Amino acid sequence: MRRISGSLFLRLALLVLLAVVATQLFTAWIVIGDRRELIAKQIYHQVLDTLADLEGRLEALPPEGRSVFLYAYNRPGMTQLLPGNADRGVAFDPALPALAQGVAEHLSHAMGEPVIVKYYEQGERRQLWISQHILDTHYWLVVPLGRFRDEWFSPLAQASLLASLFAGLVAFSLGWVITKPISQVVQALRELEQGRHPAAVAEDHGPREVRELTRGFNTMVHSLESAAGERRLMLAGLSHDLRTPLTRLQLMVELQDDSSDKHDMLSDLEELSRIVRQFIDFARSEEPPRREPVQLAELASSVAARFNRESADVHLTVESEPEIRADALALERLLGNLLENARRYGKPPIEISIGHTGTDAVLTIQDHGAGIPPEQREAALTPFERLASHRGTDGGSGLGLAIVDRVVRQHHGVLSLEEVEGGGLRVRIRLPMLS
Repeated sequence: MRRISGSLFLRLALLVLLAVVATQLFTAWIVIGDRRELIAKQIYHQVLDTLADLEGRLEALPPEGRSVFLYAYNRPGMTQLLPGNADRGVAFDPALPALAQGVAEHLSHAMGEPVIVKYYEQGERRQLWISQHILDTHYWLVVPLGRFRDEWFSPLAQASLLASLFAGLVAFSLGWVITKPISQVVQALRELEQGRHPAAVAEDHGPREVRELTRGFNTMVHSLESAAGERRLMLAGLSHDLRTPLTRLQLMVELQDDSSDKHDMLSDLEELSRIVRQFIDFARSEEPPRREPVQLAELASSVAARFNRESADVHLTVESEPEIRADALALERLLGNLLENARRYGKPPIEISIGHTGTDAVLTIQDHGAGIPPEQREAALTPFERLASHRGTDGGSGLGLAIVDRVVRQHHGVLSLEEVEGGGLRVRIRLPMLS
């Protein structure tokens, strides 16, 4: 959920949607104000015309005939002219609505003095009571507001809602068009981070800046892949070229008579051969892994048996036999590097555990040496980074754990280095099992 709420797509869509809603509200405010002002002017002109008409009629009548005229004139639901005491007992609203205020302002401005206006509403009955003096007599001009409905909300709200919904669809479509190429670049970056070569991202989608971003990313990936290919070729070629003279030197030393330096020379040559093999393994670890079903417990048993034949004290515990889809040769190199590191830098016994948790297979290798301090564990996974001050000055290449880390990432796994109570290092690897 947090990933969605913080995405560029959602933020762009919300930005456009908020801009449209704010525009709709501002437009509605202007329309409502103009409409109310127009209605107030209509009522104002109606009041003036009615007052002028009534004043002319009443003026033409004798005083005793005016009551008879008003009795016949005042009909329910129509404009009425009531006596000045007609407001007694009428429950007027304490506050004038905006429409009534507008009428009062126009009348006051026209009359040159404040005009008393009251508002009455009961059910569907809505009236505007306006205090006036006609022929020196106080009257109330009652104007029904049935024809002047101030109920702007329904039609205007429907139009605004439809416009906002349409704008929301446009906003989400626009956000999707803009962010989809960026999401593809992010996904490709994740694959690149995990040691895989991502497919080229389409460069013909999105605005010009996004197209330039994807084009630049594809160029960068191509350059990285070319550089990685050249590095693999160089390491593989150099390692291959070194193996022949090393083998020849080792054979020559073995054929020499025994001397005090013969053993040391053979040890140095073996160390050089091991470094060359790690160079080759490191170059191979950059290649895309093959995918085939692998019985992890069976592979670990084979590697552990090989090390035990070389006088290593390796104990294997199989809690379960998970099956994964992986490159068997890459996993064999991974396990071989871990056991070699545990044998060289740790203390026996070396313990291997195979199990599973949830949907992941779990491979654990543990030794009983000095371990690796927490502040140096990230550096231990860096290629050619040797923890000489901690793990000895034996001329190692610093590629063992780097190869392990790369193989784990290529198989979508998780690698963690943990302390062991009482001393030692525990390497825990989680790899997804076959579903």
